[in-house]
Amino acid sequence: MKRRVIPGLLAVLALGAAAAALLAPPRAPGITPPETVHIAPGPQEYRPAGEFRQGTRIVDAPLMHEAAAALAIMKFHVSEADYARCVAAHACAPAPESGLQGVAQTNVNHDDAAAYAAWLSDQTGQSWRLPTDAEWLRAAGERGFNEGFAEEANGDDPSRRWIASYLREVELRGEADLRLHPIGHFGLNDRGVADISGNVWEWTDTCFQNGTLTADGQAIATSADYCGVRAVQGKHRAFVIAFIRDARSGGCAAGVPPDYLGFRLVREGG
Repeated sequence: MKRRVIPGLLAVLALGAAAAALLAPPRAPGITPPETVHIAPGPQEYRPAGEFRQGTRIVDAPLMHEAAAALAIMKFHVSEADYARCVAAHACAPAPESGLQGVAQTNVNHDDAAAYAAWLSDQTGQSWRLPTDAEWLRAAGERGFNEGFAEEANGDDPSRRWIASYLREVELRGEADLRLHPIGHFGLNDRGVADISGNVWEWTDTCFQNGTLTADGQAIATSADYCGVRAVQGKHRAFVIAFIRDARSGGCAAGVPPDYLGFRLVREGG
């Protein structure tokens, strides 16, 4: 009796495994891990992303001095062809395509980027994720911008800060560039990262932060994250509602709207 039960049980288990394999999302053949740029560990000065108050005044975030870990970040944006493989595997939601060859995938939201990171991690056996705002600024090198405002923009009149912020972002952004360019068009920065601070702003995993500062303004006293809005980075930092794919049509919670929204990932482990 036992001899009959065991082969039967094995047959059932084999059929179950075969059914699970058929139902599992298809794996894209031959996924090669993306090319990355290695950034060595070192000191970093960074102003946290969000809105900070000292009393009733909106003021600059304090300049933090941090010891940053090593970082491995994609040299290029995730392309339309890259993203299409994730869509074909039913692991990413379809996104608008330009019909152009060799361009970055744009018109994606934060969840789209996170889904792609999960799929790429599964396909390569490596751990991929969106960069934080601070990590993106490290990778941006000389093309990153994280400066505070003049003293008058930190005063009691909030309109002065709003005007100063708007004028700065207009100056940094320049004229809108609504033409998608081939990957590599904007060249390499001093870190060797391509197209950073071009016309594709990049999703980060950093949530919008509401905070208060200490009396001397040198440290954050209290803070709360609102993750329905994320920091996106490019020629200037902006804050975009996480489900928005095109900030020009609305959904830019703060800042001049980015031309396009795309992304690149970092690999855990440096």
